[in-house]
Amino acid sequence: MDFTKMHGAGNDFIMLNNISESLNLPVELITALCARHFGIGADGLIILKPSSKYNFRMVYYNSDGSRAGMCGNGARCAARFAVDQGIAPRKLKFESDSGIVEAEVAGEWVEISMGEVRELRLNIDVDSFRVSYAVAGVPHAVLFSGDDKSPDQSDFLNAARKIRHHKSFEPDGTNVNLAVIRDQGSLSYRTYERGVEAETMACGTGAVAVSVIAAHLGMVKSPVDCRAAGGDTLRVSFIKKSYGAAKACLKGPAVETYSGSVDVQGIVRR
Repeated sequence: MDFTKMHGAGNDFIMLNNISESLNLPVELITALCARHFGIGADGLIILKPSSKYNFRMVYYNSDGSRAGMCGNGARCAARFAVDQGIAPRKLKFESDSGIVEAEVAGEWVEISMGEVRELRLNIDVDSFRVSYAVAGVPHAVLFSGDDKSPDQSDFLNAARKIRHHKSFEPDGTNVNLAVIRDQGSLSYRTYERGVEAETMACGTGAVAVSVIAAHLGMVKSPVDCRAAGGDTLRVSFIKKSYGAAKACLKGPAVETYSGSVDVQGIVRR
């Protein structure tokens, strides 16, 4: 099976062109392909399928095989991949499980529409932590470093694992972010992603959720430059609303690292 490996600010994905609908991808194959030591290795797997109304449909799977409604960096990589594969022009629209995504590809830089950020909840107590919450395609809990109820950087992953499954976010759980505000237009952040069950080098929906929540807390104003754990910066813009935000956009690098073919039967047998 032919594949392309891409990353968006260090958030890495296996990209598959299934416009011909010739591929069969059971969950066990997806998890095997994403396994870092025995497969290709990735935070997630993205399939491009045909769409009757738009340039294509993006289907996103986490590395554990679970399907997610949206992935910001994955969507940016999908847009660039579609352009490179001749599936779409540089200004395009495609379907995702969370709605229609508009995108523009300019070299390695890709900007996508993220639509609305909703279900905003500020300063809720989750065990011993002060957490804010919003849905930016997928759910995100956000803590801010320097808060007296925020974990230290070194304790973040232990705290994130507790918050990720907390009853406050049942039944689906949540992604968890720890952010440091730099100034009114910039911040840095880390993300523990559900479905990967580990920290990733970047999270596009996380950058959007963190930025919108920080704006509602009076910490930043749109646009916001978000420095991810991998060192790259994503730019988030939005219009603040009482429920969260409207017209959220995410811009940053989407890079092809390599392409090749994989022995599917050999990977699954392991």
